[in-house]
Amino acid sequence: MTKQEKSTFTLAEGGQSPLFNGYEVTQGSPCLIKKGFTLAEVLITLVVIGVVAAVTMPTLLQRYKNQEVESKLRKIYTVMNQAIRMSEVDNGPKEYWDNACTANEEGSRNDDCKQNFEKYFLKYLKYSKVEDIPPTSGLYEIAIWMNDGSLLAGKYNKNANNVVDFTFYPNAKNFDGALRASSRGITHFLFGFMPSCTSVECKYHYKKGFEPYIWKVTEFTKEELTETGAVNYTCNKNSLYKNYCTALIYLNGWKIPKDYPFKVK
Repeated sequence: MTKQEKSTFTLAEGGQSPLFNGYEVTQGSPCLIKKGFTLAEVLITLVVIGVVAAVTMPTLLQRYKNQEVESKLRKIYTVMNQAIRMSEVDNGPKEYWDNACTANEEGSRNDDCKQNFEKYFLKYLKYSKVEDIPPTSGLYEIAIWMNDGSLLAGKYNKNANNVVDFTFYPNAKNFDGALRASSRGITHFLFGFMPSCTSVECKYHYKKGFEPYIWKVTEFTKEELTETGAVNYTCNKNSLYKNYCTALIYLNGWKIPKDYPFKVK
């Protein structure tokens, strides 16, 4: 009987298994081939996987955060304008609302500030909590915790009739009690309500509802919203206030542009 024939025996016939002590017997060959990986090979593979994850994970997480912010910006824009339309049914056209916030002799706000906000806005919204917050620059400021985990803050400026600045936090956890301009366009985004304003600075707000803040914009273009020479309101890293970042995202179809100057949170 030849060696070639012996290698074809079954176990029942007294032959050996093709797998023997972790080795594989090949047909017609005396060589034994070991299966599996060495410890060094496993460690190298794990290191490569770790490097790839370290490089790609931040990008994936930022992409997810961008999508969350985009979705909530689009949603609050829709929700607020629906609320304003419902309010108009009860209170008439928005450009004629008696929505003022006045100060008393000591410079503190009168009760009309809170009463008007409740009358024209709050009663038409669904929310989990609402609180007055200490004014940072306005006469009256209020924070509204929305049911989806976001937060909307409204601010009345002194004696400005029917003008409300709204600051929106897609993630309410980023709100620390003050409306800080330094993180605008990153953790929070500015909207404006000024339907009665007839000055040239308000041409994109006149007779409009809840809109991305574009006060003083002369041409609603990406170039003007991001102009580096204007350091007050434009959306760039040198800007002091970054008020126009909301409008920049709106102009791009509520999508954060690829060249957006900040990482949103």
